[in-house]
Amino acid sequence: VRVVCQTFKKGRYYCKKVDVVDIVDPFTCVCRSESGKLLENVPQCILETVIPKKAGSLVMLLDKDHRWQIAEIADKDSRSEKVVAVTLDEKKAVTVSFDEVCQYVGDAIR
Repeated sequence: VRVVCQTFKKGRYYCKKVDVVDIVDPFTCVCRSESGKLLENVPQCILETVIPKKAGSLVMLLDKDHRWQIAEIADKDSRSEKVVAVTLDEKKAVTVSFDEVCQYVGDAIR
């Protein structure tokens, strides 16, 4: 995800990528910065989903039918805000909105 708040931690993380490492509640999470620093009590409302640009990048699907499945980006359309991804386990093509997908940074068997 990307921090989109200029005032969070005095702006040190503004427009910077961070990884979500724990969900505390529906509104708060713990993140890790690219330098490895742990950021606690991060409000969800100051974060924006990062969607990889390159085809073949891994994402996690968040829509109700494919929740938590890992997939590979086949196509991304910024105009319609849609991603076509192929699930790793079923090899099934799925079209989801930008809000229903996020970059996956964990390990995955392809």
